[in-house]
Amino acid sequence: MGKNGGEEEALPLFETRAAKGRAAYKLFSLTVFLGICCIWVYRIKHVPSAGEAGRWAWLGMLIAELCFGFYWIITQSVRWNVTFRHPFKDRLSLRI
Repeated sequence: MGKNGGEEEALPLFETRAAKGRAAYKLFSLTVFLGICCIWVYRIKHVPSAGEAGRWAWLGMLIAELCFGFYWIITQSVRWNVTFRHPFKDRLSLRI
């Protein structure tokens, strides 16, 4: 007996495949990451001194760039390992 009250074991409804050719995207994302790190280093090294014009704008831009950089790093976790799921149409119609 199967799990569903005497039915046979259900066949999978989807096929999962990993994306191919991801090396170019990984190289691109690494160069973007290096650019983001260079911007962080520049912003931190060249903060205007107290009382200098534009200090608050500079610090506001630093905070915005830090937030964007951390958001970008977090979103890369799902972009590096892309999988595609393709349904088996014949099995879907049998399930209904």
